Amino acid sequence: MKKLLALAIFAANPLFAQEIDNRQVINLNPMQRNQVLTEMRALLAATQNIAGALAKDDMAAVAESAKAVGFNMKHKAENPLHSVLPKQFMMLGMSMHKDFDVIAEEATTLNNPKHTLQQLSETLAKCSACHATYQIQVSSTINQASAARLDEVASRGSHVMPFSLEQTTHVFTKTETGGIQQVIVKDKANTDQIKLIRQHLGKISEEFKHGDFSNPAKVHGNNMPGLSELRKAKPGELQVSYRELADGAEITYQTNNPWLQNGLHQWFDAQLSDHARHAVAGHGGHMMHGR
Repeated sequence: MKKLLALAIFAANPLFAQEIDNRQVINLNPMQRNQVLTEMRALLAATQNIAGALAKDDMAAVAESAKAVGFNMKHKAENPLHSVLPKQFMMLGMSMHKDFDVIAEEATTLNNPKHTLQQLSETLAKCSACHATYQIQVSSTINQASAARLDEVASRGSHVMPFSLEQTTHVFTKTETGGIQQVIVKDKANTDQIKLIRQHLGKISEEFKHGDFSNPAKVHGNNMPGLSELRKAKPGELQVSYRELADGAEITYQTNNPWLQNGLHQWFDAQLSDHARHAVAGHGGHMMHGR
């Protein structure tokens, strides 16, 4: 009894827990963390539904629940996180989603609950391995802004950006020659917000072409990292182009000047920090919406 009590106290003590937790840390901003945890909860819910369907020998329901978290879900949910998640973490995730596709297919073709249960057990072993290897923490690597700062930026932004931060997502993708800034709607049927996004990004892209970065300064301040470098760019040194997307719009920045490329990347990091509740980092030019 004393040993059990001592073990319970040990497990409940956060200081001891920190000392023995040697799992690899994945640093994410709050929105990125929410994306990952949302998908994990979807996988857990699907597993529960599959188990319930197996108990009733309802293989059609098994297939439906498994297909909902198959590989297509992976591509829809995690593309913006490719650049921040470890490769092995991504591989485990992709493998699990493929497993659910196989479970969905064989649930109907084989109609063997015992076989499906064995498949589910093997898939959950990958889930357990992932949790045993990684821990997710809120990132400090991009100097995530305080709650007060996030509130302040959101308030300022409402006077500069006509679209709703809550109904849209900023995607900042660094590239070797600059970067791509996108604003997309969360609901593709939200045509009003799409119009407002295009209106704003079209306007500021023209301003940026002429070295006018006054609007970002109004939201983030004149001391925003990278802003001074962008303002010092010589005519033609920074190419800025605007393009409409099916679910919003994007601005592409290109330069051959390494100093300016670094400034642009710092500028992206500052926006990711200040818009942490409404922004994600894209993946090296592959996270293109509406193409």
